Amino acid sequence: MNVFQDTLRRIAQRVEGAQAVSLVGLDGIPIDSFGSSSNGLSIESVAAELGAFVKAVEGPHTSLEATAVQQLTIVTDKSTAILSRVTEEYYLLLLLSKDGNFGRARFELQKAAMALEKELL
Repeated sequence: MNVFQDTLRRIAQRVEGAQAVSLVGLDGIPIDSFGSSSNGLSIESVAAELGAFVKAVEGPHTSLEATAVQQLTIVTDKSTAILSRVTEEYYLLLLLSKDGNFGRARFELQKAAMALEKELL
């Protein structure tokens, strides 16, 4: 098992309610994934949509004066998607069930991002 798959598996095992977790490029293309969403959401489509949103927010024509999106959370009535920055080009994406542990998810994503940053630079 490679370092990416191992890291993603550990996140999924440590976060109650984790459905799927993926390392994605800013272009929205998953590098590696673990798990699958049980509510019909495709981690690939969520990654593409959130990647496009991050690009728009960080673009040169935004008035937000943001240098980089560190974390983005989308909450729906069925699930939560958390996008957490690893490097300038890569993010971790976690799909969490409605009753999942949001705080633990953010903590595990932050820990994993620090570890994966070394692998990606």
